[in-house]
Amino acid sequence: MHTIRNKIISSVIFIVILSLTTISLLAYERFSMILEEQALAENSIHLEQAALQVNQLIDDVYKYAGNMVNDGLLQDFANRTSYPSVFEELEAYSDVVTQLTKFNVLRDYLESSAIIRSDGKVYWSSLYTDPYYKELLQEDWYQSKIQTEAKSGFTIPHDILNPGPKKVVSFFIRFDPQYGGVLVLNIDYAVFMDMFNYLETNFDQYAWVEKDGTVWHNHGIPAERLIQATASLHPGMSKDTGSDGYYLTNHFEKTNWSLVAFTSKDRFYELVGYVLRYWVVFVLLCLILCILIFYPIVTNITRPISQMTRAMKMVSMGNYNVSLTFKSKDELSILKQGFEKMIDEIQKQIEEKVEQERWKRQMSTELLFAQINPHFIYNTLNTVVYMARKAKHKPIEEMMESFIGVLHDAVKLGEEGFYTTVRNEIVIIDHYVRIQRYRYADSFSLVWRVEEETQDCMVPKSLLQPLVENAIFHGFADIDKTGQIQIIIRLAGGRLMLCVSDNGSGMDDQLQLKNIHGEPLARDKGPGGLKPIGLANIRERIKYLYGDEGSMSISSVLGEGFTVTIEIPAKLENIR
Repeated sequence: MHTIRNKIISSVIFIVILSLTTISLLAYERFSMILEEQALAENSIHLEQAALQVNQLIDDVYKYAGNMVNDGLLQDFANRTSYPSVFEELEAYSDVVTQLTKFNVLRDYLESSAIIRSDGKVYWSSLYTDPYYKELLQEDWYQSKIQTEAKSGFTIPHDILNPGPKKVVSFFIRFDPQYGGVLVLNIDYAVFMDMFNYLETNFDQYAWVEKDGTVWHNHGIPAERLIQATASLHPGMSKDTGSDGYYLTNHFEKTNWSLVAFTSKDRFYELVGYVLRYWVVFVLLCLILCILIFYPIVTNITRPISQMTRAMKMVSMGNYNVSLTFKSKDELSILKQGFEKMIDEIQKQIEEKVEQERWKRQMSTELLFAQINPHFIYNTLNTVVYMARKAKHKPIEEMMESFIGVLHDAVKLGEEGFYTTVRNEIVIIDHYVRIQRYRYADSFSLVWRVEEETQDCMVPKSLLQPLVENAIFHGFADIDKTGQIQIIIRLAGGRLMLCVSDNGSGMDDQLQLKNIHGEPLARDKGPGGLKPIGLANIRERIKYLYGDEGSMSISSVLGEGFTVTIEIPAKLENIR
């Protein structure tokens, strides 16, 4: 680590000395050129910001005007040129004024608006039937634009009475040809000027012009320079260097407008002189600061790195009982936290791996034990023998088919893992229930309520069979009525809901409380004293297989029934 520290110190000292020497030897012309480029880049940003604001306003005007000409009420009014009576026409115009007013108030920049109907009649949102606006539209600011074939566009600034004198920029847009007519929006000229006010602090001169040479606003730029700046037909930023300074021009894509700004070289020279006055002081301070503080800083940085290096060597040798004692408030603190978290994660992963292997072996054993329950096989074989003696061949056939189905599913545990489809789980449970019906006659019934889209979802094997067995052996053992088991399987928000309920003897609150904490239950004992997969075991399987994404809840009323609800992620693919 001492070698790294020495390398860092020597490298930094060399870089500082070389940099200071190189910068000191730079010519004044070179230095001023850099400052000019930087200042020119900043001015380009200022002009682009102004252009961006104008473009945003232009885009908004185009979109808003498009919404207005698509308004059904305005379209109908622009298209209809005759009414049964003057009163009806005035009433229709009143509705249009109301609609235009609603549109106007939604944009602060709109002063007023007007509709020029297909028959040439003008209806203004402010003056109603006053002929003033019709006469105003005869002026060149409007006629020069509307006589072109353009569907929409901006006019040059002009004055209107609203009711007092007001300078505006008008935007016209034609209705669809099937309706005819034109919509005119009057935009406050001051809105545009507010966007250009801050240019005065960054530029000596600026102007707002059209490509045809029409000047909308000029702050000191000569006319011949404006003609030269607007000659380009390409939208975007262009630069032109003159003997006295720099001209920047931004051409707008959707309009014929251009922003032209000028910055004199005197601004750059003032900046160069200011920097040179402090250059010598800066060089001296750099050398002094490098000597006084850089060595302690490098030493302070390399000390934690050295400690982390030793700790990583210990971890690489298998010793995870390491700790970092240094304190830091910079990126090294993040590295420390990341290193300590990495060690904790490695230890947790090792522990989880061991626990997972233990659970895998345990669940595999318990699943096989639950599927091939010796007492269940004994009772089944006794039933087969009994029916064989009575020569009831059909029931024997059904019993054996169901029994073979259950055994076949148990054997497939090692081949397909812990999961099966809802469809297969239903088949196994039906086999199991068919066998138990022969044993318990008509003492219970099974009702399925399964949504079709859940049939191919994956569930853990033998997830529901222990719950059905629990209901048959214990839920219906002490009741006089016919028992009913209901299994509901459905999808809800991307999750699979499985509910098994019975109308058996149920359990009291104390037993429910034990079950909530995962303690053994009285209902977890199978016939003959053998223990199948109990409720607590099912909960642990769900927790092992799904983590926090799976859950199991139990509700029961003593003497009324027992319900188990399982919620797991709905997945179609098999998980191994």
